Amino acid sequence: MNYHEVQAMNPTIRSLGNFKSLRRQRGVVLIVSLILLLVVTLLAVSSMQGTVLEEKMAGNTRDRNLAFQTTESAIREAETYIEGVVSLGSFNGAGGLFGLTDIEPYYSLGTTWTDTTQHVVANADYGSYAAPQYYIKHFTTVKGTEGAMNMSGYGDNKGTGDVSIFKITSRGSGGSADSAEVILRSHYGRIF
Repeated sequence: MNYHEVQAMNPTIRSLGNFKSLRRQRGVVLIVSLILLLVVTLLAVSSMQGTVLEEKMAGNTRDRNLAFQTTESAIREAETYIEGVVSLGSFNGAGGLFGLTDIEPYYSLGTTWTDTTQHVVANADYGSYAAPQYYIKHFTTVKGTEGAMNMSGYGDNKGTGDVSIFKITSRGSGGSADSAEVILRSHYGRIF
């Protein structure tokens, strides 16, 4: 059989030169396919890394919020304690209650929060790693008519008695040992 007879029987093979170029193109298709597969894999991996980063950010935000809420609950507990005190005699520099002449501990020192004589452990922890802590310092007393302040709400003047001002410092943590830590300071006034 000669070349023209084979070409007449199979019209798809036009010439021997075309047949050889088809073989070479099959190898190129494999290389192009592998390159496209590599590009798609890189896109998928970078997308997964972005998702993991966003998950970590959401977890850290939740942890920070938990630490903040826990710390704020300790401040509310300290305010409740101040409202229940009958006299300033318990503010003697022990157990996290500091009087006018006592030196309050520095809130950023670790010993302030590990030494039980320098803070009070709050009752509620709201799911945090450790219960929040606080200490109260009798900051000052505003005498006489200077003490006429609106302490319980708009338009509700408590009169002209002496107002004792307290500085509350509280510390709380998030949900794990290496989580966020929040320290809040607040002032609270009460007429005795």
